[in-house]
This record gives sequence, structure tokens and C-alpha cells, in this order.
Amino acid sequence: MGHSERVTSDGVSDEGAVDQDTGAPPAAAIDNSKDHLRPSAVGLTLFAQLEREGIRYCHWKSNIRLGETLGGLQDIDLLVHPEDAHAFQRIINECGFKLTVSRMGTGHPGVFHAVAWDQDSGRLLDLHAYHQLVSGDSYVKSYRFAVEEEFLSRTSSWMGVRIPEPAAELVLFVLRMLLKHSSMVEIRKVNGHYGECRDELSWLLQRSDVGEAAALCDDWFPSVRIPFQQMIDCVATGTVLSRVALGMRVAWALRDQRRIGHVAAGLSRMVRFGSKYASRLRSRRNLSLLAGGAWIALVGPKGTGKSTLSNLLAKRLGAKLDVKQSHFGKPPATWLSFLPRLIASAARKAPSDERRLDDEDSERRVERQYSTKFVVSKLLVAFDRRQLLKRIMRDVSAGTIVISDRCPVTNATGMDGSAFDDLALTRARSPFQRWLMERERAIYRCLPRPRLVVKLSVPIETALKRDLARSKPEGPLPNAIKRRWALESESEFARSTVCLFDTDRELDETFRAIAARVWQSI
Repeated sequence: MGHSERVTSDGVSDEGAVDQDTGAPPAAAIDNSKDHLRPSAVGLTLFAQLEREGIRYCHWKSNIRLGETLGGLQDIDLLVHPEDAHAFQRIINECGFKLTVSRMGTGHPGVFHAVAWDQDSGRLLDLHAYHQLVSGDSYVKSYRFAVEEEFLSRTSSWMGVRIPEPAAELVLFVLRMLLKHSSMVEIRKVNGHYGECRDELSWLLQRSDVGEAAALCDDWFPSVRIPFQQMIDCVATGTVLSRVALGMRVAWALRDQRRIGHVAAGLSRMVRFGSKYASRLRSRRNLSLLAGGAWIALVGPKGTGKSTLSNLLAKRLGAKLDVKQSHFGKPPATWLSFLPRLIASAARKAPSDERRLDDEDSERRVERQYSTKFVVSKLLVAFDRRQLLKRIMRDVSAGTIVISDRCPVTNATGMDGSAFDDLALTRARSPFQRWLMERERAIYRCLPRPRLVVKLSVPIETALKRDLARSKPEGPLPNAIKRRWALESESEFARSTVCLFDTDRELDETFRAIAARVWQSI
């Protein structure tokens, strides 16, 4: 049997904002557009732990948006000394981060992703950890800048996060921007929001000593014989063509620092570009958890908020991870059920006293006296559900997180499990009916079970009130709500972890509690 848990609190922590250290940039140079963001407790814990254990790291780029990064709206891009890799992974694990892999095999050497659920914001934090500086265009990252030691030795603390000294960050920013103009795909991508690049350059210039940055560029990249001020001016005010021309010169000067050849890089770029947009067309994300996929089911009577919470959970987790939704109660038609469904759909347009083919009237349910038509319909539903779960389990095996509305029950309620108990078999009208019932029961016995069942409940009065607020063609159905509420409240889910939630409270509070438990499970 599966074990049950009851959650009574969402456990939202209330961390204060971090103090800014003396290394903060001038107030005029800081982007205050999102200063109202509350820093993530997970992120603050991570950076505090890294500092406490002396991990050699820094948030190495896009520090103009560090406030958004701490608030969970931007990726966390950390450069971590390779010798501290083991301790770093232990710390992120303790802070709740989970390692991910690329479904398309489009990762980069020395770089890995991890994600963590931030209960305060109700969002996933995306951590990109670099153990070596690979850069260039965003698809392939063709260049390795072997200056990690020097870069990590020039850091300061701001907002509780270790960041590079301004001159060091400026050098890498200018080179990265120019190298992005050496690829046709990247030229289009970076110039789609080039105003942000100019803003970041202006922000860095206000903080930096350009002479110091030029000296660093000459020291770290002696093959680049282009005056540093010329590169700054080109990034700041140059046309696209001038940036492309200078970007090609920089790429040639750094040719010995390429980590992948031109032909291999071009092929890799095409594969990555194609994979990205193929995933978009299929509404899929590239990242999956290293631990693999999982099937999470939300169950409960009508009016408990299954659909709303399923959609919200899939949207928030699907912002970074490969997530799919499914509805066990409405499986798509298969070759066996397609024609009967067409006939049933036409029958629904008949007068109301002739059209019903659900689970027949309550007297027949009590007496276990069913028509053959009804038994066949239940067998077809079981077949469709089995086919749906085959696809779900294939997705889970490939690393997808599947969020389903409802799942198989392991007791005979007539809703999401077998419609026929032992008494129904005994009272079958014919051997043929009994054979059909046995086939239906056999299908349900062999169905896979979700890893976690989130069982929702509300008082019947709340369910009826919510049903009244729904806009449905048939209008409110209080009797149907009461009948289904009684049946679904009795559902059992053997061999799954069952977690009980009362949804008779604010949606945001309910969602955060459920999301935290789901994140613990996957």
C-alpha cells in the first residue's frame, strides 16, 4: 500500500533583504527597475554557504541584473574553481538544487545546470555553473578563455555575492559581444535586443578604469592587438557591419583559443539551433532532471481545483524543465474506440432521457445490473487509458515530468478505476458480460502508478459553491457533484505516495504548499 502524508503549512520563510557591501557600484549606475524584487531565500543561502566555506567563485557576467538574479528572474551564472567542484556540488545539493541534463545533448564542456524551487517566489531558480570559461556565440561557445585563476583572484562582494572586479568583467564583456558577431545566427540573435548590451556596457564603464581594463586585456589576450578603446567604441556606437568586421578580427586573433574547429562548430550550431526551435514547436524544454522523469498526479472530487493547480504547476516547472500535462479522465481516442466515440457523441444530441451512458442510474449501481452497452463502453475507456499511460511512461523514462489530472485508483469506485467489483461479476447477465468485465479489471490491475498522488479535498459546501461559479453549458449540477464527491473521496492509490491537501484556502497558499511537496518528490 502507498503511504499518506498530510500537509498543513506551506512553510514559506521570511528572509530580509541582504545588506550591500562596500563594493557596491554607485547608485546612479544601478538598474533600479526591479528593486522591489525580494531576494530568494534559496539564493541567499547558497551564496552565504559558498562564502562561509571559502569556495572560489564569482557571478561572472550580467551583474547589472544581479538584483533580478537574486529575485529568481535571471539565471545564476557562476564561475567556480575546478578544485572546489566537489565542495560546490555538495553545497548546492544541500541548498535544494537538482542537477539537470540536456535532452538534446547540447551541453557545453565544463558547464552544468542545476535548478531549485524557490518557495517564496513560486519559481524555479536556474543555476549555470562554469568550471572553465567557455564563451563566444551562445549556441556553441567556441572559445576557451584560460584565465579562470586570474579572473577569480580579482573579485569583490556586492549584495552578498562575489562578483569580478569591474575592469575584469569589462574585458570579457567586450570580447564576448564582438565574438557574438562572428556567427550569422548569433548576429541576428544579439541584435534583437542590442539596447540591453549598450546599457550593460555603459554600466560597466561607469564602474571601471578603462586603462586598467586595457592592461588586463593585453596581459590575458596578447594575441588581440586591437586597441581596447577601439573595441569599446565599436560595441558602444558602431553599426552592425562595423561590429561584424571587428568581431571577425577578434575571432582571428583568438583562433588559437578555439576549443572546436570551424566546420565542427558550424555543424554543432545548426544542430543546436534546429533542436531549440524543434523543441519550441513541440512546446518542450531542453532540460530534464538528472534523476530522471516522474509522474505526478493530482486527484480529488470536483471543485477541489485539480485543473487549476495542474495548469499552474506545469507552467511553473515547465519554465525551465521538460514538463507535459495529461488528463487521465479524458484519454484521447484510439483506433478501437474512435468509431464508438463518434456514435456516443451523436447520441448525446438525442433527447436527454435517452442519451445518458455514464454509469447508469443509482439503482443499477447498487444492484450491479449493467447493460452490455455500458460494460463495453467501460472496457473501451480502460483500453484508451492504458494506451495513454504507455505514452506517459515512455515520456517519464525519457526524463519528462508528467503532471496529470487524475490517475488510476486501486479500489472499485467506478470513477478512475475498474467499474466492476466481485459482486458485479457474480451478477453479470451473461458469460459474455462477465468476460468483458474481467478484461476491464485486468487492464486496471496492470496499469502503472504515479510516484506521487496529490489528493485534494474541500468540504462539500465549498465544492458546490465553486461549481456554481463555473461557466458550463449544462449549468450547475449539484446532484452530480455530491455523487462524485462521495465516490472520489473514497479513492485509494496503492503503491503510490499519497499526500493530502485541503484546498479550502487561498490559491497561492495552496499552490506553494503543493509545489514544495512535488519538488521534494521529483
